[in-house]
Amino acid sequence: MARETSGGGVATPIEQPGFFARTLAAASYAFTGRFPGWFGPGEPLRPLVPEAERETVAGRQFDYPFGVNLRTTPRAGETVAFAEMRALADNYDLLRLVIETRKDQLAKLEWNIRPKRTGAAEDGRCKQISEFFASPDREHDWDAWLRMLLEDMLVIDAATLYPRMTRGGELYALEPVDGATIKRVVDAHGRTPMPPDPAYQQVLKGMPAIDYTREELVYRPRVVRTAKLYGYSPVEQVIMTTQIAMRRQLSQLEFFTMGTMPDALVSVPKEWTADQIAQFQTYFDAMLEGNTGERRKLRFVPDGTLFKETKPAPLKDEFDEWLARVVCFAFSVSPQPFIREMNRATAETAQDAAMQEGLAPVQLWVKNLVDSMIARFWKAPDLEFRWYEEDTPDPLSQAQVAQIYVAAKVLHPDEVRADLGRAPLTEEQKADMNPPVDEFGLPLDDAAADEGEDDAPPKKGKQAKDDAAAKGAAAPLGKYRRLRPINRERFAIRRARRRLAAATEKVLRRQAKRTADQLVSVMGLRDEAEATKVDEIRTDLRVTETDRILALLAFEDMVDELPDLFGRALAGVAVMGGNEALAQIGLTDRSVEQLMRRNARAWAGARAAEMVGMRRMPDGLLVPNPSARWQITEGTREFLRTQVNAALEEGWSAQRLRSEILDSVAFDGARAMTIARTEIAKADTAGSMEGYRASGIVVGKRWLTAQDEKVSDECRACEDAGQIGLNDKFPSGEDAPPNHPNCRCVVLPVLEGEQE
Repeated sequence: MARETSGGGVATPIEQPGFFARTLAAASYAFTGRFPGWFGPGEPLRPLVPEAERETVAGRQFDYPFGVNLRTTPRAGETVAFAEMRALADNYDLLRLVIETRKDQLAKLEWNIRPKRTGAAEDGRCKQISEFFASPDREHDWDAWLRMLLEDMLVIDAATLYPRMTRGGELYALEPVDGATIKRVVDAHGRTPMPPDPAYQQVLKGMPAIDYTREELVYRPRVVRTAKLYGYSPVEQVIMTTQIAMRRQLSQLEFFTMGTMPDALVSVPKEWTADQIAQFQTYFDAMLEGNTGERRKLRFVPDGTLFKETKPAPLKDEFDEWLARVVCFAFSVSPQPFIREMNRATAETAQDAAMQEGLAPVQLWVKNLVDSMIARFWKAPDLEFRWYEEDTPDPLSQAQVAQIYVAAKVLHPDEVRADLGRAPLTEEQKADMNPPVDEFGLPLDDAAADEGEDDAPPKKGKQAKDDAAAKGAAAPLGKYRRLRPINRERFAIRRARRRLAAATEKVLRRQAKRTADQLVSVMGLRDEAEATKVDEIRTDLRVTETDRILALLAFEDMVDELPDLFGRALAGVAVMGGNEALAQIGLTDRSVEQLMRRNARAWAGARAAEMVGMRRMPDGLLVPNPSARWQITEGTREFLRTQVNAALEEGWSAQRLRSEILDSVAFDGARAMTIARTEIAKADTAGSMEGYRASGIVVGKRWLTAQDEKVSDECRACEDAGQIGLNDKFPSGEDAPPNHPNCRCVVLPVLEGEQE
């Protein structure tokens, strides 16, 4: 109803929906559960598929073309046909070279058939399957068979195998089939039909020749997509680049074979007539044509003649390199041979990355294919196809890395043996290689333990030499002999250092957050702006002395985690350093090695606890150690002194202090690397010293520096001290290098008879 407003106007309300409109809206809401809103989404259209046929549509993989199974040509309807991809791969030189290179890289790798379960022994099935795949199609060996399979995978992504069975139903051969002749068949859901319905048709002479079920043919594209019937090969992925490159090659070829522009133009005197020019041209051609010797001699020409070259020399430019890079990237092959020279380190890095990134996916594809064949035809899902690792750098370095992993209990000896293609240890071998261990987990010889030889002082002098000679040890005798220092930067040491630094950095990062919270709590800082006055902050401080504040820091993460972390790492490195020392002096006595290992592991356990100001008790508990040296906890407190002083003097807020602590050098990656480098160096040298002591034939030691301007005065004084007793201290107070972080010094043993 209209009403009069205070301003003299008339307000007329909008009419409400009528009875029928409200009834229709209510009915719609009752049936759909949706209430129509203003400019609402509206109701969806009713599906056109009848309810009785819903099962044939629900879950359809993709919207395939109607009547797709009626097509008679494989890959019909696709932008690129199989024949075109093969033509490009065969006619573009660079593409063919890359394909063959990738096939070469894979074909040269070694492989075997082994149980999936770690530690399981190989049985007769492994040998049987290995013998089958030595010639899978009974015509070609593994390399040739694999190359045929990779050709279809890399070029058309339609690798196909026909399992030929014996009359008894056993697998006789896996015969490669031209994947370009195979047309896929799909069911109503767009997927490969299950037997007995045909899943593939082989098209020969342009006509469907034979049907195959999923069990009768192995069709294995590598790149499978939901909206496509066929694979997507690397050749198809660079189809445009390849076409451009081929046209560029054709253009370069025509430069040498076709064209209307001669190599050069020579102008003649302007008063010559056309007949004179033609006569001179005929004379000149007859004189030089087919006679290369005459072309090198001096020739006289009429006055006014001018030579002008018309064709520049054909050179490769940056675009050619770009095309090579794109093609090589598609196959993950290094483009180094086809581009300008790069520095050696960059080239080797790029080549290694291309090998790893490119080979690994193809290796996995071959492995999955063979594994499926093993599970299907041999009913042996517990067996697997395995590639041998191609990257086997230095056998000694590889052995040292394996030794560290086993000592640190990262790998089991059976896992290392499996990587070497050897069977797991037998019970007799385990008993021989894993004797009783001491409190540090070090193998201890039973006889030595019973007789107490490990607790007896090492033998010296003639008695040690006689014992070593009796046991076959190469103990140096006679006159003075100069020994080569142990390489403290060998591969295994560098690798152990990197891994330990990465693990240490994680611990330091966690400790940084906890330390920041502790300092904020101890200093009573508030979460307010940095502009707060210094006096106000000082008023709220519960502790105002820097030393007292730092003394309250407990470094829980470092104390809880670093002793175990460094205990394992230092033990492995110390034992390795001891082995290097025994090899350096030519001693191979097993009892000496056992004693060295025991003492080296004991040193590592003590040092790992000492790092955080602790001592490990026989029961494994850590207790404070007031006399601990080279403590990283004390070093951390000194690093934090600057931040605490600044917070007190400048009145930092809690946010400011937290930010400064998290960015502090006390907890960053550089310090983690310094700690790892120093401790690994100490462990390597300490292990060598334990080896010298256990040998019984080392009577002294010398300190050697790098002898350059970077050597510290402290290290130079140790070198100037010359030969000292094996158990004596150098002028710095250290038993052996290092004297300080990043120290490059080494220790050299002095054998009996070599004294100065």
